[in-house]
Order: sequence, then structure tokens, then C-alpha cells
Amino acid sequence: MRPCQPSLSSHRRAGSNHKRRPRSQLESSQLPTRNVSPLGPRSVVFTKPLSSGVHRVPTRIESLKLRPELVAACRKQGFRDAMAIQELVVPVAMLGLDLVVEAKTGSGKTLAYGLPLLHAEPRQSALPEALVIAPTRELAEQIHAALVRTRGALERRIVLLTGRGGMDRQKAELEAGAAIAVGTMGRIEELVERDILRLGKLRALVLDEVDELLRGGFSRNLAALLERMPADRQTMLFSATVPHEVEQVAEKFMRKPRRLRLSAARELPAELSHRVLRTHVDARVADLRAFLEAERPYQTLVFCGTRHEVEGLQQALADLGLEAERLHGELSPLKRRQLMERFRSGELPILVASDLAARGLDLPGVDLVVNYSLPDGMPAYLHRAGRTGRAGRPGTVLSLLIEQQHGRFAKLQQALPFEGVEVRRGRVVTRSLKTREQRDLEFRRLPSRPGEEQPERSGPAAGPGGAGPRGGSGRGDKRADKRGGSQRPRGAASSRTTRKGSGRKATSRRTRRG
Repeated sequence: MRPCQPSLSSHRRAGSNHKRRPRSQLESSQLPTRNVSPLGPRSVVFTKPLSSGVHRVPTRIESLKLRPELVAACRKQGFRDAMAIQELVVPVAMLGLDLVVEAKTGSGKTLAYGLPLLHAEPRQSALPEALVIAPTRELAEQIHAALVRTRGALERRIVLLTGRGGMDRQKAELEAGAAIAVGTMGRIEELVERDILRLGKLRALVLDEVDELLRGGFSRNLAALLERMPADRQTMLFSATVPHEVEQVAEKFMRKPRRLRLSAARELPAELSHRVLRTHVDARVADLRAFLEAERPYQTLVFCGTRHEVEGLQQALADLGLEAERLHGELSPLKRRQLMERFRSGELPILVASDLAARGLDLPGVDLVVNYSLPDGMPAYLHRAGRTGRAGRPGTVLSLLIEQQHGRFAKLQQALPFEGVEVRRGRVVTRSLKTREQRDLEFRRLPSRPGEEQPERSGPAAGPGGAGPRGGSGRGDKRADKRGGSQRPRGAASSRTTRKGSGRKATSRRTRRG
């Protein structure tokens, strides 16, 4: 691999005595593409050419120059090779730079920032040195569990701060000293306001799924929280997409942020298949049941647009005898935890969820994601689809397309290779994605050369030149063809003629006129 020369020259001040870092610290962040980022005129975008797949040369965990305890913990978990996002982010994050990282879900980004946080030299302070903020409790719990597993033999106290835990217990854990704190925005705000969580010694901040944090109405809260932190901290933002709101945060609160992304960050894994089943509003439940019975997936995650839709669909599936539960933001913490434990253990086959409730969840058993209602735009589709096909595993995304959402689907279809499907006699078969009107329009536009007959089309919906009540190829024409007659410019026997009388009489009248 080539050394990451742009990462040094791009932010090396003129006249400074900055020394070139050893090749070993930079070789795993191969950054062949360099261009100006919208995050600012001096912000550099680094991309990695291959996000995954057999063509990528694996990089061993050891080459990231991590502490031996971290390498041993990774190997114990079965991680021998670093994932592409880890190759890209870890060496640059260890330099202490501010980062905006754009990578698809399921790409291994938790350890991309977790390993540098654990690798950092600890200070003699009881206050947290690193803070990770997630949009949901479940995601915060996943991050906390991943960091605890990966710290290995390192003495790094990691605390979890969410509304699910008791305030007194969290206060005791913080007073005992914690190197890394992981939590949700609401609980962290509350602890800061009560002066239980102190951020004066913070040197690293990570905002995971930052676009969802901002979308959840935490923009002002986040700004107020950032004002309480040391100005010289390292800030890292992670998300599958980087909308304008994220760029505004980076421009205002970060120091010359570097934007890192995989070259295929906006794409979904190649292992995913994208299917579309045309249906009607009232037939969606029945069509979904037929698809599930035909495909028999191991676990299914169904996305709905609203909480009301989540509850209605879950009840409808339960009434049909399917074992399904619902997940949305109004559930109690205890109910959510029990539900996720059942689903992760494989006991529960179907989970109906809202977008926010399922944000960032790592559900390894999900091999089918269903869009009961289409998401509004590509970023939302990407986040939903990212719940399956994770870490190279195969997965399917099924979208139930109703007439009212053709506009949304047209935008998605421009970027993704969708396959039309339907269920026939208990089997899933492919079908054209074009509507009958689109096929008719294409048929009418078929060019014809002089002397060539226009191709015939059967079916009641055929337009001019096709069969049907207005076409020129009715039953009278067929009878005339059997008698060896030739078609004249006005037709030997149009449908209008055959309605007046038989083909034989009509032909004889024309003959007498001639």
C-alpha cells in the first residue's frame, strides 16, 4: 500500500518543524483520491477505492499498530483482518484529527472509532476522556458492549449512560472514574445539567449516526453541549450519509475537519438484492404474508412510516397467525429490552419497526428487510436496507409498491438495480417493473419501416394497431385472412364493420362497389 501523503501535506503549516510520520502509521489508510470537500475550502476528502469484496487485499489487525491487548481481544472475537472502513479511519483518527466519516451501516465503523479511543494513552484523571453519543438506547448499548469486548486486558472503565439505567448507579460509576462514556443525548444532557457528568477533561467526542441525532430535534441541544467541551478536543462524526445539517455542524464546531469516505459509501453491499412487489393499499398485508410463506426467511424486519402504521400492521400479521411484535419509540425501556433480546436470540421471527426505533441496530439474523411503505429518499432507504447484508452476509430488501408512491420509487430506481417480483402458486417469480401503460406507450412508439406491418398486440388495453375494440385486427380480419384476402389500407373488415354484419356480407358489398 502507498503511504497517505495527502493526510500530512494537506494540513502541514508553512515553516513548521513537523516531521514526516513513519510509513507504518499511515500505510493502511491508502488515500488515492484528493479533492475539496464541501465542509470547507481546506477540508480534504479522502476516499478508499474498494469498500469490500474479494478484490480487496486484506489488512491484518496487527498492521494498524494497536496495543497488543487490543489485537489479542480482536483475535479472540474472530477478527483477524481489518475491515475497509477501519483501514481508512484508524490511522487518521490516531493522529488526533477531526473527522467526518461517511460509510454505510454494517461496515464496521464502531471499531473504526472505538479502537483509537481504546488505544489512546490514559491520563491521570477520573473524568471521562472520550464521549460517544448515539441516537437510540439500543445503539448506545451495542456500542458499549463492543467497546467492553474489545478493550481486552486494558484497564479502561467504560460506562453506559442511557435513560434505562438508574441515575444513582450512573453517578456512582462516574465518580469511580471512567475513561469512556457512551450514552444517549437526553441522559447525557441531564447528567451534565446536574453536574454529575463533567466534560472539562474531554479530549475526544464521537457522534454516531449524527444525521439521525440532528433529525431527532437535538440540533440546539447538541450545540449547547458542544459549547461546554474543551475547544481543543478531537471530534469525529459518523454516518451513512452527510446531509447539509451535518456539514453545518462540522463547519461551526470542528477544526479543519477531514472527510473520509469509502468510494462506495452511498452504495449498499453487493450481497443485497433489491426486490419490488407491486400491490394495492388494501392488499399489502395479504401480499406480504404470501411472500413470507413462499420465501420463508429466518428473520424479517418490516419498516413502516408512522407509529400508527407499525401498530396496525403488527396487529394484522398477528391476526393472520404470524408471530410478530412491534418496535417504536413509545415502548417502555423494559419492553424494548425484552423485545430486542427475543429478536436477537432468534425466538421472534418478525419485527415491525419505525425508522428511529431501528436506527443503527445490529441484528445479525435479519435476512429480509421489508419496506411496507417506501422511505422518503435514498438516505432513508440506505439506513433501512443496512439492517441486512451486514459484514458480507447476503440479504434481501423487499419494497411493497403502491400507486401513491410511484414518485418515490422512481427516484430510488435511478440508483439501485431493482427486480420486480410477484407470488404465483406459492412461489416468488420475477415480473416486469413496467406498468401496463408504460408497455403500451413503448409499443405505440415502435418504429415501422415502409412496407412493414405494425406488430400486433393482444389484450383489451392495446392501443391503435393492436387487438381490441378499437384496433384494426378484430375477428373480421381473422376471417378475411382465412379466406386468403389481403388487408387494404382501410382494413378489410374493421371492428366497426363486423358489428354491422358478418365478414362475408361486408366483403361482398365492397366487391359489388368495386
